[in-house]
Amino acid sequence: MDKKVSNKIIFKDNADGTFTATTSDSKYIIEYDRNKCIGAASCAAIAPLTFFMDDENKARILSESDSFDDDEVILAGAQSCPVFAIKIIEKATGKIIFPVEELE
Repeated sequence: MDKKVSNKIIFKDNADGTFTATTSDSKYIIEYDRNKCIGAASCAAIAPLTFFMDDENKARILSESDSFDDDEVILAGAQSCPVFAIKIIEKATGKIIFPVEELE
């Protein structure tokens, strides 16, 4: 497990193709599953300070940056993913904000 702190960004490579990241200012934790990514690039287009496309045309989280986009921009980037590869979790409660799971 690789955990980096770059100024305000806390990034964790979970070694199973998933990554988590947050900033000290954010109310969210981003959970990204690289295995689900199909390279649509909408997240990187909407939230370019948080996501970028790598040489395999898969999204990556900018772990070497000084800060991310604002929370609402990151949420919009996650919501634009057609395969729900990005989860947004409320830091204070651990509640999944997106995608909203339906109750059975």
